[in-house]
Amino acid sequence: MRRRTSWLMRLGLMLNLVGGLMILLAGAMLPSVALSAYDEGPDLAGLAWATGLSAGIGLFLFLPTYRWARRTPIGHREGFLIVGLGWLAAGLVGALPYWLYAHMAPGGLCLPEVMAVGSDFCNYTAAAFESVSGITTTGASNITDGLWGDTPGKTPDGRPGLPRGILLWRAMTHYLGGMGMIVLGVAILPLLGVGGMQLLKAELPGPAPDKLAPRVGETAAILWKVYLLFSAILFVLLSAGGMDAFEAVCHAMSTMATGGFSTRAFSVGGFGSAYFEWVITAFMWIGGMSFTLHFLALRGRISSYWRDPEWRAYCGICLVAISFLAWSLLSADQGFGVGEAVRMAAFQTLAIITTSGFASVDYEQWTYAPTALLLITLLKFVGGCAGSTSGGFKVVRHMLVAKMWVRELFFLSHPRALRPLRLGGRVVPPAVVRSVAGFFGVYVALLVTATVFFSLDGQNVQTAFTAAAASLGNVGPGLGDVGPYDSYAVLSTHSKWVSMFLMVLGRLEIYTLLVLVSPTFWRR
Repeated sequence: MRRRTSWLMRLGLMLNLVGGLMILLAGAMLPSVALSAYDEGPDLAGLAWATGLSAGIGLFLFLPTYRWARRTPIGHREGFLIVGLGWLAAGLVGALPYWLYAHMAPGGLCLPEVMAVGSDFCNYTAAAFESVSGITTTGASNITDGLWGDTPGKTPDGRPGLPRGILLWRAMTHYLGGMGMIVLGVAILPLLGVGGMQLLKAELPGPAPDKLAPRVGETAAILWKVYLLFSAILFVLLSAGGMDAFEAVCHAMSTMATGGFSTRAFSVGGFGSAYFEWVITAFMWIGGMSFTLHFLALRGRISSYWRDPEWRAYCGICLVAISFLAWSLLSADQGFGVGEAVRMAAFQTLAIITTSGFASVDYEQWTYAPTALLLITLLKFVGGCAGSTSGGFKVVRHMLVAKMWVRELFFLSHPRALRPLRLGGRVVPPAVVRSVAGFFGVYVALLVTATVFFSLDGQNVQTAFTAAAASLGNVGPGLGDVGPYDSYAVLSTHSKWVSMFLMVLGRLEIYTLLVLVSPTFWRR
């Protein structure tokens, strides 16, 4: 009887916290509802109903389980389960604004004889894809029509584009996923006095931000304050350059989340502004760094950046990649000036390394510079720093893998030697080394498996490989039929769900979800 009661209490704890996240998700929809009401937009009914349903689901889960949740500590298993359930629920519920907008807009967007702007979301799979891509900050979109052209509010062919409420929700999903829905919940709803650190560890299972405060809620709140500060600065800089306030808000959220959703059909390149490109490049670079380092720097410890070996490696990789990419463009002799080549190289390098996924040009057209395309493909496997909003493999893991290879070569010559692995002057525990080695193997296996699946589902090899890499690495755009100015709408329904699964795996750094299907995880 005791074991059954304990199991019920743990189930109540998980449902309670997931319900709390659904309530937060409903609160995040309110700005979009308000903007749509102000615009009297066709998305108002869909957004309002989505908000009500999210709040209703959340309250239904939250209220009956509140007392159990207060008496039940968060254990190791519960932490992983809550994170997995939270991200699944956030992705599926976050799809409601898109899907309900398509079905409730005046005139009906989903009628065969209409098929107007927004009809991409008539299929729930398409709506879920956009939501999961946003929450995981992947930035892969399956919108084929509706993003704005040179004129705000109008598609490139002059028709009314997607309403601002829907576009704001797209950016908001990035912003929530950037720092993490679970971290957001721990920061704003510290429902339990103890145990919250298990959530933060499950949310960031790789090399994670240091614990900045005695309580995890305070730690999460500190990270969010830094996040909001940089977002506000970016908004001011974009507005000062002449960007419309609404688009400045959307791009500030997408940039700091290293997500990549833009209001424009041609991404940042649609603005035709070198100023915007340089500003967003700088903040993508910032978003790819550990927010722990940003916090320490704001407290006056600026030297923390240089003392961190991962930060030095990250900056070195960016500098080398920008130089090589600019050289490739200049060598192609296509009339680029040095300044233009450096600007394009810097923007695309940071967009790919930090997994932001923005585009300033359609780099698929760089067929005259094949080495540039090869470099862009390789950069999809780099990722930002641990503790950043970036996805991907993470620079610190690359450093550890490289050191493991060097150490193994050393052991071939000195088989009896003892040589611990060091990073930044510190010995790396064997458990961390095993974890990174295992992560590398699983990452490659998932990449190969997904590539084969997409190929068997009808995609050419280039599209299949880069779609798998971009989904698992949370990069967004690939090459081929899923290039920077293309859409993932070319994927079949099955492939979209596989892509979504890869996005969530990549965002939670693989182990958090895979551990749930391990028999040993459920054994006592």
